[in-house]
Amino acid sequence: MDTKTRIRTAGIYIPLLTGTLSVIGSGSILYSIWARRSTKLKDPQHRILGMMSIFDILYSINKALMFLTYPAGLGVPTFGNVATCSLQGFFTQFGYAAGSYNLVLSLYYFLIINKGMKKEEFARVWEKVLHAIIVICHLTFAIVGVAIGLYNPTPAFCYIAPGPYDCTTNPDVPCPFETTAPYFYEVFAQGWIQLAYVGIIVTNLLIWLSVRRQEKRMKKYQTQLEASRLSDMEKKSSYARSVFVQSILYVGAFFLSWSWATIFHLVNWITGVSVPWITLLINTFLPLQGFFNAFIYARPRYIRLKKKNGHMGFRQLIKLVFLPDDGRGKSTVANQDRNSTLRNSSTGEVGSDRNVSKKDSNMFKSFLSSLNRKNNREASNTSVSVSEPKEKTITWSDKKPAQDADEEEGKVEEGEETNGDVSPEGSSSPTVEEEKSVEG
Repeated sequence: MDTKTRIRTAGIYIPLLTGTLSVIGSGSILYSIWARRSTKLKDPQHRILGMMSIFDILYSINKALMFLTYPAGLGVPTFGNVATCSLQGFFTQFGYAAGSYNLVLSLYYFLIINKGMKKEEFARVWEKVLHAIIVICHLTFAIVGVAIGLYNPTPAFCYIAPGPYDCTTNPDVPCPFETTAPYFYEVFAQGWIQLAYVGIIVTNLLIWLSVRRQEKRMKKYQTQLEASRLSDMEKKSSYARSVFVQSILYVGAFFLSWSWATIFHLVNWITGVSVPWITLLINTFLPLQGFFNAFIYARPRYIRLKKKNGHMGFRQLIKLVFLPDDGRGKSTVANQDRNSTLRNSSTGEVGSDRNVSKKDSNMFKSFLSSLNRKNNREASNTSVSVSEPKEKTITWSDKKPAQDADEEEGKVEEGEETNGDVSPEGSSSPTVEEEKSVEG
């Protein structure tokens, strides 16, 4: 087996690993969103991430199974045929919608930060239209490609190419799309990718300029403003910077995954040669976007939980990030507690959840409920702020720090951007009015 054949074979089988990792990553994002659907699905950002993850799963599964769908008898050990090759091309084209949602996400961040648009307004004016454009366009391209026989074997995958395989070097074999395949490729693939590149770069550059402008304004007037106004400006600046950081991370994952296809296209266009090692990089990195996105999505919540539960290990925190206990996933925190030693921050006691009986747990919950009701009555009678009962509840809940952090996180999400979004430092996000005036 020569070097070129080895590279082709590696390019077909490596996605079995990278595609599986991406399915796990995107699946964890979907599960986290669904587990807190009562709050997360109200946020356009999480709906965009959810759609991106769905299409990434379709694309990654398609790539992982290439060894079954790439036609046999073309010099590499595969088990597919012409029909499965066409099926692979269909899901490749349809799965490209995952990349398009990176542009939508950057546009969302731009409108929220730079234009002060409310989330409700984005959902009403922009979101449905953008979803429809992406899904309809990519589905139409995928169907048309199958209908006209556009998806044929290339050296490393099935996509837009003259067919049958290697027909361009054999004058005795009819070669449909020999001259038109590059134009179809430009319209179906590279056209929207290049549009996404431009849109993502421009929107993130404008977000960065806005964040920089806010920080300069705050430094300029920090000695002249009263404490409350300065605190408000600091909160808005922190919010905007958090959005920018999160957006840049998603952009980095997009470029790391998708740039190799553009490089392959440019090299082929300039030299007329298909470079084998670039196709290997395409098949390695393109299925990994969901895997990268999972870490970016988890980052803000992980940082918050790490600050609140410093005694926990990495594995325990990751469980809480992706498998939150929202009242339906009881096994999540139970399993986490079962595998860890619980520390009582107020007494210094150390105990295991295995020693707590179901009856004791129910009595403890009842005691906490009655204590909370009492605190609420005292708060209403003495005009005590709402934050005091919450702090007391949290203090008493130290008996179960893992569950407490998750429950508090659910409360926080009602008023701030969370999971995969904009508060990695744990600071409160601005209200809708603050978001609208984020430009000052």
